[in-house]
Amino acid sequence: MEQVVVYLRISEDRTGAEAGVERQRQDCLEMCGRLGITDPAVFMDNDISAYSGKKRPGYLDLLERVKLGPSRIVAWHVDRLYRRPRELEDLIDLVEAHPIRIETVKGGGFDLNTHEGRLMARQLVAIASYESGHKADRIRRANRQKAERGDWHGGAKYGYGIGGVLIPEEAAVIREMADRFLAGQSVRQITRWLNRDDGPVSPSKGKSRLNVWHESTVGSILCSARISGQRAYEPASKTTATWERRDRAILGPGNWEPIITPEETMRIRAVFNHPDRRVGRSSKSLLAGLITCAKCGNTLVSSGLHRGETSIGKRRFYRCLPLPGRPERGGLVVSAHGIETLVGEAMITRLAATTLPATAPGQDAGVSAAMEQITAARQRMEDMARDYGAGLLSRTELHAAKTAATATITSAELTLGRNAKSSALKGIPIGDEEALRAAWESEWSIPQKRAIIAALIDTLIVKPAQPGKRGARFRPERVELTFKA
Repeated sequence: MEQVVVYLRISEDRTGAEAGVERQRQDCLEMCGRLGITDPAVFMDNDISAYSGKKRPGYLDLLERVKLGPSRIVAWHVDRLYRRPRELEDLIDLVEAHPIRIETVKGGGFDLNTHEGRLMARQLVAIASYESGHKADRIRRANRQKAERGDWHGGAKYGYGIGGVLIPEEAAVIREMADRFLAGQSVRQITRWLNRDDGPVSPSKGKSRLNVWHESTVGSILCSARISGQRAYEPASKTTATWERRDRAILGPGNWEPIITPEETMRIRAVFNHPDRRVGRSSKSLLAGLITCAKCGNTLVSSGLHRGETSIGKRRFYRCLPLPGRPERGGLVVSAHGIETLVGEAMITRLAATTLPATAPGQDAGVSAAMEQITAARQRMEDMARDYGAGLLSRTELHAAKTAATATITSAELTLGRNAKSSALKGIPIGDEEALRAAWESEWSIPQKRAIIAALIDTLIVKPAQPGKRGARFRPERVELTFKA
């Protein structure tokens, strides 16, 4: 027997009330009544565009149902059922084994088992696909214009209500998140702080059963241009430039109140894109990559355990790795516990001395210059794209110019990443040795300690062991530690 199914879809449901699909349901069921059909199966995709290419669970379930036998599909309009030629062809492929007829409230019916029906369906889907593409172009152009004006985009976001109205209690949470991140705390540590028993309500409250903060949410909020009162826009053709790796390109100031400064957003993004954040041993050990070998100038890495040692007596080392063809490389080893203890005591003593300046000399100038370089390089890339489109540049010239601009951006980002490390001293109880020692031993994470060390230490060099004094015992005289001015 022929089975009858109803398919409902609306591309955008801003309110989530399903009012659009409910209107389609009423019209389709009325049509089923006129056709003498009672109690049809209903499949629905709410707030999903058929043109975007996203999976439509309701539509996929409908196709599985069609495979059970001859079917009549009722939809409000053919473009509710499919809007891309590929989807129609998938449906036509099923016709040979499963006869299909489509009935629409607006547009009549047609039989996919006939050549005429297929011709009509292909013509309608070609028109629908054209209209979707044309509409997408208009929307992109309008969104670009809104971005250039600095208008608020979309609905409420964490920290802001509809239209960009500041929510003070949420803004205070974002401010604290940014301060903690720039002070060297990891995204994981900030997420753990947010999820404490008396922590702030997460953005997923009411949308998820867990109602917890996720690391991806924290990273997205920190890197967003929105929280610094700036307007971002994602163009149709995405670039792989380093300044876009974490979030969308910033066009300019927005017309809403910022929570942090644009400079802080730039520094946060620079820290995310800085090579020091790449996952590896340096992110798990305190001094890997920060210690220099006095013999060859190479940085030391965290080493594995000595063979035969038990889990209770595990000992770690930092060592200079050998390199084929470089006889001066390798062979230098130092106890991880020994040098980490020495550096930790030096940090506490230095911070307790209360002689540190509030900011590193020349830091503000360096940050401003790096930001100006990035802005200018990004503008050059946009100008080059327009010149190439106008035929003023060849593909080779465009590639060479983009390579140079990208190198400038990368260099400036590295500068920002280095300068951002000085923010690790913000909020630290400088001058209080007891509080510093407690924080170093039990409160601060390894990434935060590494940021403090990088902000304070100029050089940390380990010399080779003297003849006759080799062995596992740590010898402090091998270490040369100098602080920044």
